[in-house]
Amino acid sequence: MSRTSQAPSVESVPRPAAVPLAVPGPADSAIVALRRLRADPLGRLTELAREHGPVVRVASWPVSAYLVAEPDAIADVLVSGHRAYGKGAVRRGPAGRRTVVQPLTLLLGEGLLTSAGDVHRRQRRLIQPLFHRQRIAGHAATFARIAERTAATWRDGQRLDVHAEMTEMTLAIVARTLFDVDLDSEVVDIVRATIDLTMPAARRAGLPGFTALERLPLPASRARRDARAALDQAIHAMIATRRAAGATGDDLLSLLLAARDDETGAPMSDEQIRDEALTLLLAGHETTANALAWTFHLLGRDAAVRAALHAEVDEVLGERCPTMDDLTRLPCTNAVLAEAMRLYPPVWAMGRHLLADRDIAGYRLPAGSTLILSQWVVHRDERWWPRPEVFDPTRWTGQPGLPGLPGQPGLPGQSGQSGRPRFAYFPFGGGPRQCIGNTFALAEGALALAAISRHWSLAPVPGTDVVPVPQVTLRPAGGLPMTVHRRHGRAEQG
Repeated sequence: MSRTSQAPSVESVPRPAAVPLAVPGPADSAIVALRRLRADPLGRLTELAREHGPVVRVASWPVSAYLVAEPDAIADVLVSGHRAYGKGAVRRGPAGRRTVVQPLTLLLGEGLLTSAGDVHRRQRRLIQPLFHRQRIAGHAATFARIAERTAATWRDGQRLDVHAEMTEMTLAIVARTLFDVDLDSEVVDIVRATIDLTMPAARRAGLPGFTALERLPLPASRARRDARAALDQAIHAMIATRRAAGATGDDLLSLLLAARDDETGAPMSDEQIRDEALTLLLAGHETTANALAWTFHLLGRDAAVRAALHAEVDEVLGERCPTMDDLTRLPCTNAVLAEAMRLYPPVWAMGRHLLADRDIAGYRLPAGSTLILSQWVVHRDERWWPRPEVFDPTRWTGQPGLPGLPGQPGLPGQSGQSGRPRFAYFPFGGGPRQCIGNTFALAEGALALAAISRHWSLAPVPGTDVVPVPQVTLRPAGGLPMTVHRRHGRAEQG
């Protein structure tokens, strides 16, 4: 199969009779605008939206870039008009030539996150059955068991980097569900090393000259190339072993090997399976680890919400591990996770580019423009989220308060999504490119949160300033130090 994505076709868009107004934006020079954006992407994008409105000119050089923070316009980009937009951002190269930048291609090749057009549609069709609810339910016991096993290593009063703990826990979950291997296996060691080397560089992949620098014999570039080569070798060896054994397992790698296209009956190539396996591995552990780390951070700062969560897991679970059937009986747990992903969305922004001139929220934007859709900005828009900086899980429940947790009378949004645009909240994207593992991630996150909260309460370390860092995903700078306390009356875990 060709590893070159096919750009989706573009429907013609008629020009309006009246010329729309110019897109508002700052008066900064191009260099100053880019410098301010790179210095503080979260703060700068939020500031631009508040000062200029939901469609803002972010940069005019070296390419035109616009922040789009209007839910209805985001719906057009992701759903109704998705064929008019390409995946990724546009970079201006030598002689003014424009190229599309996909930072994660450095690690993932052409998997679901990075592919486009017919390649993406075919792969999504092949992989979708792997995430049927019944298959996810089959993994639920693994989610809870590994979460409890992770927390069993903690000691009362111990200071931990909770982000590191959640990263190891979700990596163990994905290693088991994707590859059917343990956390201490050689392939997981290689995966861990490759991600640690590649993820910090992925954000720089859009900068001019990065591709050329990556080919040079520089120590950092050579280390990344060597790590990716070792990872390729390990995964291809695993693919060969599974294929020789008939690929009869229930792990996702075996299911990828067994998948056949409904239209052609063709299987995936080994190269495509490699790309999809790595995509599922990265998406299945990096984002969920961040979501859980930020959840414990927020819980640690709010005693009332924490008490409500503990009361719920005590009442529903008692002395047993959570199961898939418990998810509907844990509304507070689900609400806490949803609210944490509102305030700290694991994917903080998405990039698209226009394949042709198009009207967006009343403005005519030119072909080749890069659009920034930022969950961080939209999730904190006070039009949809009163008191947007406040951690308030009651926004997600159909009741005025949770057990032991006072409600906020009169706050719009307490009845779930009522009265709020669909794309005022989009942690998993939307439309044909919506995260294929969103149900998997939500089940994993809620069950792990419930399993750990049965036994432990986490408190912030006094004097610690926790700062989000917007790389490819939203991580806490320098980790997330917290102190773990065994809940009163809870026995030692086995």
